[in-house]
Amino acid sequence: MIKVCRVDAIEEGAMFLINIDKKEIVIGKHNGRIVAFDAYCPHRYAYLHRGYFKDNNVVCPLHNFEYDLDTGKLVKIDEKYEDQNEEWKRSGDLRLYKTIIKDGYVYLDPFSTDSEFIQQC
Repeated sequence: MIKVCRVDAIEEGAMFLINIDKKEIVIGKHNGRIVAFDAYCPHRYAYLHRGYFKDNNVVCPLHNFEYDLDTGKLVKIDEKYEDQNEEWKRSGDLRLYKTIIKDGYVYLDPFSTDSEFIQQC
């Protein structure tokens, strides 16, 4: 586990980009919990920290694809893209990372992709 920052340094609704061992990861706070996931959208590789949180999802700023913060699965495609072909709409899962809150700090495991990890703040 790698110490990332103080929990109170992450404001509700915020996301920011970090670099750990040459791997870009987004860390943020949504609905009072710390989340961490790959920096790039699995659809067309836009930076996700430029997007926003909606419901239990992170929304990509490029095509508004929504990925579930518990599973990493694509859960919604913007209606304006429904007429696109299936190949264009195809997307992999968003990789989520294990985080732990300890002594007021956020720790992240850049090698763990376990989906049952998100700690409450």
